[in-house]
Amino acid sequence: MLRSTLLTCLLFITACAQTPAPLSNYGAGAGAGSAGMHTVATGDTVYSISRRYKIEMPEIITVNHLSAPFRLHVGQRLKLPPPQTYEVRNGDSLYSISRLFNISQTQLAQSNILTPPYMILPGQILTIPGSTAALSAPASSPLPAEKIEVAAVSRQVIAPPPAQTASPAQAPAADKITSPPPLAASATPSRHGFIRPVKGQVISAYGPKGNGLHNDGINIAAARGTPVQAVSDGTVVYAGSGLKGYGNLVLIKHQNRYLSAYGHLEKITIKKGDTIRIGQSIGTVGTSGQVKTPQLHFEIRKGTEAIDPEKVI
Repeated sequence: MLRSTLLTCLLFITACAQTPAPLSNYGAGAGAGSAGMHTVATGDTVYSISRRYKIEMPEIITVNHLSAPFRLHVGQRLKLPPPQTYEVRNGDSLYSISRLFNISQTQLAQSNILTPPYMILPGQILTIPGSTAALSAPASSPLPAEKIEVAAVSRQVIAPPPAQTASPAQAPAADKITSPPPLAASATPSRHGFIRPVKGQVISAYGPKGNGLHNDGINIAAARGTPVQAVSDGTVVYAGSGLKGYGNLVLIKHQNRYLSAYGHLEKITIKKGDTIRIGQSIGTVGTSGQVKTPQLHFEIRKGTEAIDPEKVI
């Protein structure tokens, strides 16, 4: 994952940093820390900041493009790469830690060889996946642009959903529907300005799930090949299959800092940069990603905060 000009472009998804990052320490002591940022106070040095957040000095220097003699000024905001380890505290869960570091629960569990029900204990030291050196690599890095984009989206927008499987009674019989009719583009939007992306039964609701997992959206069962509609006017900011767990995924940026996500698609029928109208087909329901039955994983976010889609569609 690389920090590049493309990352800056993708931050446009979340309103181009209209407000400072919310305050939240990386499990360190008290201070002016935030989720990835630190505001320099009187007496701060690169060394003291590195000790406070348990981050190596070279990483802070590199990610902030500091040069010798590394002088700081009061009020200066420094980017903080995540530390390589985290000590579990009372009340922590796999989900809360994954949110703190903008990583997926799957990545966190795999990096620490955790298995269901993903029990963690206060004082336990967890490895935080991802290379801070890679995040601060220059834009001239030889990695393909798609890899950079996917890394940026995964860190700034969404974390992979828990795998969902519909029961036989819930899963539509895809072989009985040869030509699924498209939804009416004239469907009446909710008071929030959104329509449903696809007709079908919600087989996994928004919120906490078993084994310490959390669904940041909803999963809707529908026949394979059913058209999926954009829930509002917007611009496609991502269309691809690079985010683990989502399969074929589309992200659309809307007005008022809203963003919608559509995962597990069989086909994607639009491309990044397209201007989309409400009700326009963006792809079809499928089983790409970590699911076995045809379904759509759907999320709505305002900025980086996931909200319950059923409250706004």
